[in-house]
Amino acid sequence: MSAGTRTHGARGAHLFAGLARGITRHPWYPILFWVVLLLLTLPFLSRLGSVTTNSTTDLPTNAPSAQASAELARYFPNASGGSSTILLFYGPDLTNRTGQSVVTGVAAAIAADRSLVDVAGVSTVYSEYALYLAGQVRIASGVLAGAESASPSLTSAVNSSAALVWGPPALFLATFESLVAGGTSPQNASAPAYAATNASLGNPAATTVLAAFYPEFNNISRCWANLSSLVACTDASARTGEAPLLPVLFPAAAQPVAAATLAGLGVENSTAWPAVQAVAVGVLGPETGTVPAFLRTVWDAFPGLVVGPAAASSYANATVANATLATEPLPVPFGIRASYVNPAGTASIVSVDFTRPDSYTDSGGGQPVYADLNRIDALVPGVVTALDPSGGISYVQTGPAPLDLLTQTSVNSSIALVLPLTVGLLLAIAMLYFRSPLTPVLTFAALGIALVLGLGGTVLIGTLVGHVDTTSITLEEVFVLGVGTDYSIFLVARYREELIHGRSSDEAIAASLSWAGQSVATSGSTAIIATLALAFSGVALLEQWGRVLSLAILVTMLVSLTMVPAFLKLLGPRIFWPTHGERFERHARRVGSRLENESTYFYRVGRATQRRPRTVVAVILLVSIPLVAVALTAPLSYDFYAQLPGGHAATQGLAELGLQFGNGFAVPSFALVTFASPLVVGNATNSSEFADVAALTGVANATPGIVAVPSLVGPYGAPLAEWQNLSRLPAATQANLLGVLPGFVGTDGRTVLIDLVPFSTGLSGGAVTAVQAVESGFAAYAASHPGIVATAYGGGAPVIHDLSAQTATATLFLILAVTIGLVVVLLAVLRSAIIALMAVATIGLSITWAWAVSYLVFDLVLGFPLFFYVQTLLIILVLGLGIDYNIFLLTRVREERLKGRASGDAAVEAVARTGGIITAAAIILASAFAALLVGSFTLIRAIGFSVAVAVILDAMIVRTYLVPASLQLLGERVWSVFGRRRTPGMPPPTAPGAPPPADAGDGSGAP
Repeated sequence: MSAGTRTHGARGAHLFAGLARGITRHPWYPILFWVVLLLLTLPFLSRLGSVTTNSTTDLPTNAPSAQASAELARYFPNASGGSSTILLFYGPDLTNRTGQSVVTGVAAAIAADRSLVDVAGVSTVYSEYALYLAGQVRIASGVLAGAESASPSLTSAVNSSAALVWGPPALFLATFESLVAGGTSPQNASAPAYAATNASLGNPAATTVLAAFYPEFNNISRCWANLSSLVACTDASARTGEAPLLPVLFPAAAQPVAAATLAGLGVENSTAWPAVQAVAVGVLGPETGTVPAFLRTVWDAFPGLVVGPAAASSYANATVANATLATEPLPVPFGIRASYVNPAGTASIVSVDFTRPDSYTDSGGGQPVYADLNRIDALVPGVVTALDPSGGISYVQTGPAPLDLLTQTSVNSSIALVLPLTVGLLLAIAMLYFRSPLTPVLTFAALGIALVLGLGGTVLIGTLVGHVDTTSITLEEVFVLGVGTDYSIFLVARYREELIHGRSSDEAIAASLSWAGQSVATSGSTAIIATLALAFSGVALLEQWGRVLSLAILVTMLVSLTMVPAFLKLLGPRIFWPTHGERFERHARRVGSRLENESTYFYRVGRATQRRPRTVVAVILLVSIPLVAVALTAPLSYDFYAQLPGGHAATQGLAELGLQFGNGFAVPSFALVTFASPLVVGNATNSSEFADVAALTGVANATPGIVAVPSLVGPYGAPLAEWQNLSRLPAATQANLLGVLPGFVGTDGRTVLIDLVPFSTGLSGGAVTAVQAVESGFAAYAASHPGIVATAYGGGAPVIHDLSAQTATATLFLILAVTIGLVVVLLAVLRSAIIALMAVATIGLSITWAWAVSYLVFDLVLGFPLFFYVQTLLIILVLGLGIDYNIFLLTRVREERLKGRASGDAAVEAVARTGGIITAAAIILASAFAALLVGSFTLIRAIGFSVAVAVILDAMIVRTYLVPASLQLLGERVWSVFGRRRTPGMPPPTAPGAPPPADAGDGSGAP
């Protein structure tokens, strides 16, 4: 090897040797620095809760579904702008009096509870129907008031018509009955009764009516023959005889009222108000599109026909309270009922909206929305029990806010379990490795400072940059403890190695930082590169993880490189108590003998890989084939809610909601269709636009996987024919249809909302496929209909698909960026492009194996689908963390070559000297991530399992077998930048103050 290369190889040693000199001279300086920084950080930790949020499904603003959501908010504004919760009640019948009293009682209790500070509104099928009914009352009163204010009024017209068409028959009947009562026979009474009546009328029109009526009464129907049906027969005779006269007696405008009067009244009630009122509403209902019975109800309730909003609302609320869904004065609109009550009537929803997003945190770190959720859960069961003593109605709370709360709770419970478990595991493993309780305790003291400073950095990031996801804290703890322990024990192990070979304590510290320090700094740098790359992924959750973890790793690396050597200086060999003094010397002799005789496991492995490198590589690659095939075909899950723990109210409620209302009910998707022209101008519709909406609704309804399409045209709105004839419909019908518009047509008048309810759960792959099929169908239709200028898709399936696509794209760029970064760092340290590329490639193999194993265990065995974030995190984290063991091994190989060994011998020596410490470090890091398995959040558990498997496989197989065998196959040429064959040279100059290079390694192969 050239002198230039040897000089470059010594630069790192010189740099870290200088750091070692400073620490050995002033060991208290770094300790004081970090302790002071710790004390300054502690007061800010109380704000940790105020900078965390749930960002799992947050999208970049440029994502198509995010833009659709922004359009939805712009054109269909939400009054509260906050989160919401769903209270689901289910039992044998939720539409009877008991079910209604429970639903309305709960809603009233929530609305009246002053401790629920962030509740913006409570809605039920009854409150929504009451709003609808109040509107109908005002429409009906307006219709009635208009009719009564006309000239003549409707009732006057009925009365005048009744006087003409029923007055003569009534007078005749009275005269006839008087004659019969006086002793005249019924048959003989007809003629004199007619003559007397005709003489008394004195009105040509009236006499004409009488003349038309009398033949029917006397000759045809012979009403006088059966006095028991005399009145009915008289009424029938009048209707039959007079009907042809109506066009003669009344002008065209008055004929409908006259016909209704003739049909609806009779000789006995022609002047009675209830009968006259009934005829009036019977005329008015069809003319205005209002139910006649409802008009009469409103007329009776408000005789003055002046009904303000407050009076209408009061009436509607009282009416709803005294009826059931089956007995309301008007049928419950389909859209209202379907939104709150399932088709079977066995479940009903109370929807609670909040004034803020559930992620909002107040100045004291509290989360008011979550506090309200807990208060609701405490309040509702008592109300249900009081109103349903039989216990037939069940209650559960679910929806966006409770599911977010469950996510946070799961993460927090994971933190509570993971932190002590991780500390306990790592302490135990480190104690076993060093055979000393003191060594890990002191290193963990440094890690404790690093962890607190990292959490302080999280507060800083959350305050200055933006809130971070709650899962960041769990991952940060695992990272700091895992990689920090690795870094610390690697330094301490190298220190012990130098002591074993007879160096003084100061010389051992210098050697540790000169050589192991380079490895730690390189490993930390690669981990920072990998995690920092996440911060530029464009995916909110990954960005937040990246910021937090990269800063935490930087702090951990710096603490390890400064505080651990300071502890070594202050304690010296006593850090290995009780193995110190004579006991340590005996231990050193045993280790030295085993190393000299090459009797350790890792020596034997190293020699075996050099003797049969092709066999080793071939066997590993052959075993990799099925695992690679599994990894490439393993499906990814879109359903974030499936990652949440089962057995909790929110997830149980979500499942129950799916059973009662359909799987896609809780998380629907939507389409926004924008037209070139407004759909409605005044009370006239643009027929082609409505035809397009109807066609698109049909396309969506016909799409496999779509179970319901709430749309302007259909059961949630109105039939197409009604919309297209809007201007010709009765006034009340027009008013009702125009009242439907705001729910489906945006404030711009051109954007139409079409909801898409999938058959499967809203975040499932089936939902994504179904909505994509709708998108294709809409695109094909829009291509031949130029009136449609834009379509956008949002809600559950589009959001999760966009997030998955963004994550997949980000992952590709991250892999490229991290790979380039790692290659550059490794090239700078190892001075070999081939080795740098080989190191990254072998990490890729470990990742592939781990992904395949994770899929087999989680998906096929345990039945937990792997969310797509898991794959991204596995790739990026293992690229950053798994490369540590490559670095520990390859930097040691390079160090041995700098001492003059050939490539094969250097690889054997490096495997033997670092095998033990790499294995211990891998077990420690894997244990830290495996501790995540104790939590209940499947996403975090899967990340922990997959990374732990990757780390173990990487250390036990790739680092121990594949890399040494590959180095042997590649030969000496890999140890130059350009791949030209080189031979090992003489040892490089010793860094000032550093000990001469040792012939043996760190002794890690035989602890």
